[in-house]
Amino acid sequence: MGETTQTITQDEVKIRALYQRLLDSWGDAATYAHCFSVDADYIVANGMIEKGWPEIGKGHEFIFSTWARDTKLAGRVHSVRFLTPDVALVIAYGHVVFNEESADGSTERTIYSLIAQKMQDEWIFVAYQNTPLVAR
Repeated sequence: MGETTQTITQDEVKIRALYQRLLDSWGDAATYAHCFSVDADYIVANGMIEKGWPEIGKGHEFIFSTWARDTKLAGRVHSVRFLTPDVALVIAYGHVVFNEESADGSTERTIYSLIAQKMQDEWIFVAYQNTPLVAR
């Protein structure tokens, strides 16, 4: 049997870069919120729903000024599956890194499902679900 290789499309590269921008913007509420569409649905681990930039930004201003002050967000994309040429399901891992922790990805504590949509030739997240991983 021959080897199969998966070709990563330019769109997948852009989606992965968007996820990296999300990670890199942690700590800056406005920049973080702008990784999402103006009307995005953002569901946090406790089930609270934030709608669009104003709510996502306000919620993150609060956490960046309290328990997540001086933290980083580490993670990686697990998979990108195109539902249509302009819509993709992204499954990713992530975790908040406190000063004493390593950001090497070995302490994955959360899985995210995100919907990315291509709008005017750019990709943006339009939905987000944060689910803590439970130790087995």
